Amino acid sequence: MFTQTACLVHIVDGDLLLRSTLARALGAAGIACRVHSTGADALSVLGTGSACLVVRNELPDMTAQELIAEAGLHGHDLPVLVITDHGDVDAAVSAMKAGAADCLAHPFSTASFLDRVRSCLTNESPYAQQRDRGRDAVRRLALLSRREAEVLRLIVEGKQSKTIAWDLGISIKTVEVHRARIMEKTGCRSIVGLGRLWEAAEMLRTHSIPRTVPAMPVMVEMTAP
Repeated sequence: MFTQTACLVHIVDGDLLLRSTLARALGAAGIACRVHSTGADALSVLGTGSACLVVRNELPDMTAQELIAEAGLHGHDLPVLVITDHGDVDAAVSAMKAGAADCLAHPFSTASFLDRVRSCLTNESPYAQQRDRGRDAVRRLALLSRREAEVLRLIVEGKQSKTIAWDLGISIKTVEVHRARIMEKTGCRSIVGLGRLWEAAEMLRTHSIPRTVPAMPVMVEMTAP
């Protein structure tokens, strides 16, 4: 069970004892897995049957953050559980910013480990839905032109069309045209919907996942002009 290429969980850890212990725990729970001592080894066999990565924060050849980035570049959008040393808050924060679904501080109980893995496998990580909403928001906002993105930024700041026109040096009519195109491209039906979309993309940005829209301000209550 620990040598098949198309498997559910990939354990990536330079510590032979720990990765063997984790593999046995998964096996006893009926969860198929494969173990790797380096990030490069794991990347070389990730495939369509892969469902989750369990990664030690520091590997012999790279960090967990680097492995997450490399997996993404190769088209592997998998939930990642990063194992950090106890009390290493900076490592946990960095892992989450890199896109990890969850972090678990070592040492930990077998029950805690299995609970976190199952959460990743069922996409029930507290960050999973937020991540998916953010990625959808980024895709929709990426459809906007540069000028439309500028107009949207001012809209979510609560500015009226007249003020936006003044700030950008364009006519009110042109602002209204941009507003209509923004609504059409994003699929939003209201200004509040636009604000929520903007905020979702901002949440993704703060976790350091690359995107194509500018940094976003804090959303404020507003009404359509």
